[in-house]
This record gives sequence, C-alpha cells and structure tokens, in this order.
Amino acid sequence: MVERTLVLIKPDAIEKRIAGNIIDRFERLGLTIVGAKVVQLTDELARKHYQHLADKPFINGVIRYMMGEYNHIHNHKIYAFVFQGENAISLVRQALGATNPEKADPWTIRGTFGRIAFDEMLNCAHASGSIEDAKREIELWFSPNEVLDA
Repeated sequence: MVERTLVLIKPDAIEKRIAGNIIDRFERLGLTIVGAKVVQLTDELARKHYQHLADKPFINGVIRYMMGEYNHIHNHKIYAFVFQGENAISLVRQALGATNPEKADPWTIRGTFGRIAFDEMLNCAHASGSIEDAKREIELWFSPNEVLDA
C-alpha cells in the first residue's frame, strides 16, 4: 500500500552535516520526497508533536534536545520531510532502527549516527510510527499545499 510518513532530521544531525546521508538512505528504499522544508522549531510545536509523551518524566529532556540545547545549537532548525511510497512507514522505521541508539542495529541510521549523552537518547531523526501518527504529524508540520501529489 502506498503510504506517506513524516521524517524529521533533528538539530544535532544537521549540525554534524549528516542529513544528506539520512535522506539518501530513504531514497535508496525507493521512497519519494513529496514535502520538504526547514522549520525553526518552537517549544509549542515540539510539545504538540510529542503530546503523547506529555506525562512522561523525560518529556522536558526530549524538548530540550529537539530545541538544540544539549548541543548548544542556537539555530535549532529541523528538516521536515514527507516521504511517500509502498509501505513507507515500515520501511522508514526499519531503516531508522531502535529509538535507543545503543540498542539499534549498527547498520541502521540510529545505530550509525545516534548516541546517548546527557542521559538522553540523541537519535538524530524521527519518523511516524503508524498510519494514524503519520496523518496527524504531517498535518501538524505541513499545510496541504506544501505536500505534492505524487
């Protein structure tokens, strides 16, 4: 089934200049970029995105990481993409690997580029976990005219 999924490349990956490597891995899966933009992340947008974690004790750490605070990244931009293709959600999630970079297979994106620091998982990228998540997240990060019909 053709699906769409949101992919966010986080500030530390942008700062390390590895975003192209991450994008390349998804394109090699046969996925097409149908939406792309650079977003100056706000606390409000980060909290809306991670609303499902609002009651978790680590939510403020997640927000601080997304805002670039752990790496002293003052221009805390996010690269946001909508990828489309056959089984896009599961393909992207497999390529990303486990959320915890220390538990991710070494050939996955998080296994290759992620790390644990400051008692936080710095996992370089986010991707939607389900069709429902993808719909909600794409609508949060993109207006309808920013995503192409492929």
